[in-house]
Amino acid sequence: MQPQILLAVADEERRLIYEAFIKNERVICHTVSSLRDVANQAARQPYNAIFLDMPLIVKASRYEKSLVEDALHALPNVRLNITAKTRKIRMLVSWDAREAGVATPEEQLKYCCELAPKVAPICSRVPLNLNAVLSCSPDMTNTERTVCIDFSPGGCFLFCVNDEIALQTTVWIRLVALSDQTPIVSTVCWKREWGMTSEIPGVGVRFDVMTPQQQAEILSLCRGKQKK
Repeated sequence: MQPQILLAVADEERRLIYEAFIKNERVICHTVSSLRDVANQAARQPYNAIFLDMPLIVKASRYEKSLVEDALHALPNVRLNITAKTRKIRMLVSWDAREAGVATPEEQLKYCCELAPKVAPICSRVPLNLNAVLSCSPDMTNTERTVCIDFSPGGCFLFCVNDEIALQTTVWIRLVALSDQTPIVSTVCWKREWGMTSEIPGVGVRFDVMTPQQQAEILSLCRGKQKK
């Protein structure tokens, strides 16, 4: 089987440089533009390694970084950067390069391709569909009915096509399945615009403030889903 690398980079110019390098070594390159898509794609098909553009990581929120933790633990991964003057690729690998006997980017890529491809299991997030009510006001006025697409004890991804909801804004969420209907104070950490991709549009939110009863119920729901 021809080796496959999952590449995550948002900048167009940098993407072209990385893809040319990877494909020049006769390796299949599958490119995504967000850390969330890394987690989704790595769970769908096997890859030899994950390559991440450093500016993409630096700009990512804590929530986005948490989404790829399981994938990065399961697969060899490489941080990529490009020197300003020479436009050459530099790599920071997740293994001991000296022990592996690799130094140049070409050698590091070859090393990845010699490893067995794997699918990265998603452990921290679970596909859990829960009806929810979303509002930009603490008094829950002008609410929107929505649904969670996936879930974790620390946050969730909600279907949403509201253009007025921006990154880093505070929202309040009422989860219909919980016995405690206190609105959960949350922060929008990630957004997928409607029509930009073929994937479900929505927002990734981080739970900031909730009651102890809600914490216990959410943890129980996630554990129950993982056991199925």
